[in-house]
Amino acid sequence: MFTQTHLLVGAAIFARPGHLAVALAGLVGALLPDTDVWAMFVVERLQGASGCEVFHYRYWEPPWTTLQMLLNSIPAYLGLVALSLTCLLLPGDRSRGVALIVVVFASSALLHVGIDFLLHHDDARAQWMPFTDWIFRSPVSYWDPRHHGQIFMLFEIGLGLAVATLIGLRFGTKRVWAAVTLLTLGYAGSIAAGQMSGGDHIRGPGSCEILERNSLSRPPAIPDPLNIALRSDAHA
Repeated sequence: MFTQTHLLVGAAIFARPGHLAVALAGLVGALLPDTDVWAMFVVERLQGASGCEVFHYRYWEPPWTTLQMLLNSIPAYLGLVALSLTCLLLPGDRSRGVALIVVVFASSALLHVGIDFLLHHDDARAQWMPFTDWIFRSPVSYWDPRHHGQIFMLFEIGLGLAVATLIGLRFGTKRVWAAVTLLTLGYAGSIAAGQMSGGDHIRGPGSCEILERNSLSRPPAIPDPLNIALRSDAHA
């Protein structure tokens, strides 16, 4: 799903008034698995890569593929949840408090990668590392129109708006309402970015070159005589 939806879902599940540390742990966990994409976009664009190159090519190159596997490893978060739950059984209020923060963080991140596991097709990741590099390619994509992305996007926007309303009503402060409103406004940018990236185009190494060749191989547009005549009259 879109990053803002992960944040909203994480906040809805883990954030409660009066428990700031727990809420922050849930938000960080919801955000962390997507930080590889944001870091890749910023770094590669600063180095001169085009938008097409970033998402159609660099996405499949080291070091980004390594970072993707590290931040989206289901076994890693499962292990962290198990370890922190074990620590909750140990004596000592301080250790229990830290363990609670860790279990919320890891659970939120696990929820994120679990949802992504079910909603990626062409851009799916090896999420079971280090045990296997097997990749599950879901029949449903959260963005790709070739795999029901347009239908799911409508569902996701509706879910995001509903969850944002729930969070706003739960906290009931202007600051929280402003935060969830800002996140929901992000859907407009996400939709625009999805359209500009060409969701119906092939992705992977060499895809930008294919798109460029296809563009160059298209026949030139035939001038419209009526438009030419109108422009001539306008300048007469």
